Amino acid sequence: MGLLSNPSDKQLSPLLLKFVGKQKVLSSLFYIGSIVWFVCLAYRQFNAGTYFSENALLPGLVHSNFKEDFLARQYVAAIKAEAERYPNGMPHAFIAAQFKQLGLDTFTHNFSVKYPLDENEVYSGKNVYGILRASRGASTECLVMSVPYRPPDSVLTGTNAGIAIMLSLAASFRAASYWARDVIFVVTEHEQLGMEAWLEAYHYTSSGSNSIDFGQLDARAGAIQAAINLEIPYEKISHIDVRMEGLNGQLPNLDLVNLVHRLFQQERFTTTLKEREDYPDPLSMEGWIYSASSLLTLMASQATGVPTGNHGLFHRFGIEALTVAGSYKRGWHGSNFLLMGRAIEGIMRSLNNLQERFHQSFFFYLLPATNRYVSIGVYMPPFGLMIGSMLLQAVALYISRKENPNEKQNWNFLNLGSFVLYSTICGLLFYSAPEKLTRFNRSMALGLSTEDVVFGGFCMLSVIHCILTSTVGVRMLSIQRLSANCVQCAILLLTSTLMYAVAMGNISLAVLTCFIISPVFSIAKPVSQRFLKYCRYAVLMLVHPLSLLFIATLIDTYRVFPEEINQPWKFFGKTHIAAQRALIYAVVDGTFYGNWLFFAVSTLYLPLWSLAWANLGNLSR
Repeated sequence: MGLLSNPSDKQLSPLLLKFVGKQKVLSSLFYIGSIVWFVCLAYRQFNAGTYFSENALLPGLVHSNFKEDFLARQYVAAIKAEAERYPNGMPHAFIAAQFKQLGLDTFTHNFSVKYPLDENEVYSGKNVYGILRASRGASTECLVMSVPYRPPDSVLTGTNAGIAIMLSLAASFRAASYWARDVIFVVTEHEQLGMEAWLEAYHYTSSGSNSIDFGQLDARAGAIQAAINLEIPYEKISHIDVRMEGLNGQLPNLDLVNLVHRLFQQERFTTTLKEREDYPDPLSMEGWIYSASSLLTLMASQATGVPTGNHGLFHRFGIEALTVAGSYKRGWHGSNFLLMGRAIEGIMRSLNNLQERFHQSFFFYLLPATNRYVSIGVYMPPFGLMIGSMLLQAVALYISRKENPNEKQNWNFLNLGSFVLYSTICGLLFYSAPEKLTRFNRSMALGLSTEDVVFGGFCMLSVIHCILTSTVGVRMLSIQRLSANCVQCAILLLTSTLMYAVAMGNISLAVLTCFIISPVFSIAKPVSQRFLKYCRYAVLMLVHPLSLLFIATLIDTYRVFPEEINQPWKFFGKTHIAAQRALIYAVVDGTFYGNWLFFAVSTLYLPLWSLAWANLGNLSR
């Protein structure tokens, strides 16, 4: 211990003095090194090829019996004709009749949804499901195949072909005798709302919100082992996009992802990751950049915590699931129902071979390509390096307090309790604000839309919050006589701890958040020069939650509508509308499905940001 301290004179050792003097350089190297390391993970030499850990799947070793492609084409024509009679709804009777004709145990499931921002808005829906009872099982376990129904007036691509292939597969499965598990075929209404209601009714549990009345199921099968969600718009399919991201960034077992890729590729389908094909020359510089872009796209999608399909809601119940989405690109050879049915049949039969739940392979991983993966043991070290840059600064600030005896007495982390309580209360007010703002809008008959009143209300609350934090918050720090270095040290320590906790569930959210706020929170302390002080205020304002929301929607708007950049007013108008809707979706998703992004930003990130904002005006330097 003599290297680190000198108890006789209570002064810093030369080694520690050298560390304190070089901590800015070291932390910068840690931060830059972590970014470079993450980018390198996309290179083929830094990741690994996918493989099967669960041998019981036996992928591709069964002889396909599917020959009902003609039946699928008949179903497509019949569903299209029936859908024209229900332009805004779902033909429940027709789908239920088809299930019954196939000899399935057919039932309907009624549910209702109460809009969380307006108690008077109540919507009803109905799901249709059929159960194929296994001839070699006791109905203790089952598999699920689901399709979301989309009416002709829906803004999303239709799924008529997906329902047709499901019905034809049900006919094929009905004649087979090798099923050891029940198979449930589900057609849901209202996209993820219908799936969430069906899952809650199946497990007779709620996500914690009273907004969904999940109703009752007339029949069940056994415990659900795995699920496949189909979003097939038409018969001619050239590409299959395998969508994995679930609620709060959860991912399915990697064996299931590999299974779907392998069997579709075996039937000569091109499989994609985030609508991106694998680069033909991954060892080249262009291939590295392309893989890094694919990896970043996946991480950005995972960071939102929003499921990319109905499959994402199964993960909360410990069920491995993913979505198979079809697309057709002009100029490519399109496959037919026969090859599609053979691939999906192979997936279901491989899942039928499972002797136990998915437990091998990886649950925490990132994909730079369809056949390459980065495991948790590989991506955590660079993340630790990024966190280490903040911890180094915090340790250096704590050690350097001995150099200034007057400052040393102002180091008491317990005195931050009052400000943390104040900022947490502000965060809770933001979290509960949407419902109160919409209720105020109705009571005062302002006539504003929900998007306008919530987004406008949040802007006004943010301005008030900044003013109060700059006055009340700074006064609270001054009364406690807390050193600015002490407050900054606490900010860095709290941020590091929270980011580590977030990384355990959603590594993408933790990495992207640290990448943005780490350099900003590192300068969150007062300076004597007024110009630099205002610059730091401006930089800190850029990482305010509303600013980050607007920047993210700005980038997404440019990605979707690049031609609108030549018309700035129109471009920023679309960005403003997108930001309003994104805020509403974050609130609604948290209420309906339990997406904790809005709650975490309000009650965890905003208090940290408030502490940094107040420390810029701290008088006890």
